[in-house]
Amino acid sequence: MTEPQNESTAEEVNVIPCSPLNERRINMRLMGYWQNLRGSDAHVPVERFDPSAISDLWSYCFVIEPADDAGESSFRHIGDRIAAESMVDTETRKVSDIPGNTPLGIASSLASEVLRINYPIVDSGEFQDNEGRRRLYRSILVPFSDSAGAVTLLVGGARCTVPT
Repeated sequence: MTEPQNESTAEEVNVIPCSPLNERRINMRLMGYWQNLRGSDAHVPVERFDPSAISDLWSYCFVIEPADDAGESSFRHIGDRIAAESMVDTETRKVSDIPGNTPLGIASSLASEVLRINYPIVDSGEFQDNEGRRRLYRSILVPFSDSAGAVTLLVGGARCTVPT
């Protein structure tokens, strides 16, 4: 994937870098990043999105380009860790190709609701994977918009674990 280019610096948009010492949960880290970019604005312009600001999370993240037909929405990025946990490769391109009982499938299933409300959705719960194991997950999907406020990019992240 070609990384989105950030025209602004962190200082120009008053971004407070997320540190692993501050928060470990991916959903809280991405929400904090999005809220810092948003500031007092109604929407977060896509130009403010900078993957390097969340580089320590990037392997658990994915980026969706929404389409008018939800079945045609595609991935611009799938991190290697979330791809492995979801049993897909990082080259998978259609959102509709992702199995529903995977961290990536569960997190990306929030897309239509995030597009409708134009606000992040944080989710957590459990599912049973293809091997019959109970898995716990946390996920988030956040919107980035064009100058008119229409969502043009969704950035998500998910992590899961097998409880002991």
